[in-house]
Amino acid sequence: MPTLVKKRTYISPKRQAKAEATRARIIGAATTLFLERGYRRSSTAAISKAARTSEASVFAAFGSKADLLVAVVKDHVVRHSDFPLRNQPFWQTLAADANKTRAVEAIAHVVRGAHDRSWRLLAVALAAAEDDSTVAEAVARAAEGRRIDCEWLVREVIGVTGPDTGRKVDEVWTLISIENYRHLVIERSWSPEQYESWLATMIAATLQ
Repeated sequence: MPTLVKKRTYISPKRQAKAEATRARIIGAATTLFLERGYRRSSTAAISKAARTSEASVFAAFGSKADLLVAVVKDHVVRHSDFPLRNQPFWQTLAADANKTRAVEAIAHVVRGAHDRSWRLLAVALAAAEDDSTVAEAVARAAEGRRIDCEWLVREVIGVTGPDTGRKVDEVWTLISIENYRHLVIERSWSPEQYESWLATMIAATLQ
């Protein structure tokens, strides 16, 4: 009896490149409109027009406007050379260093850079989360992801151990929040450098 061989799906490199280019245009257009108009006033029709593609292509690539917003935020925060943290030898080098000052300063620098790039989009996402459950779930997952990263940094990179480690992780997690960045840099006009220095000082004090 003949053996059935499952055919592999062939994806043309040219077609794939075209799809990636369309996705990039949609991300770019959505980013601009979300920042200029906010989430509610940025229709998928307007996004597709700005991206020079069809509205159907927007839904085909991202599923919904909420999923598109999540993708936009990820594109500006997660898809950066600083992330994912655990995959970079740099942090393993800091973990092996007995002097933890460099590690604390590195944490503050990474957090400051992420907030510099994303605070406007995160403000859009937080506002959208009030009415959209998909965005709200994504915001909650992102917050938990930051908590997990904090725990890894505190335990594995800084080397903090003991019964109160969980509390220290919670304190660092709170310190690095976008709310603190917005209060100090946006509302109180601190420079990003001043914020970074303050954050490093506060993290160091918390982990003593």
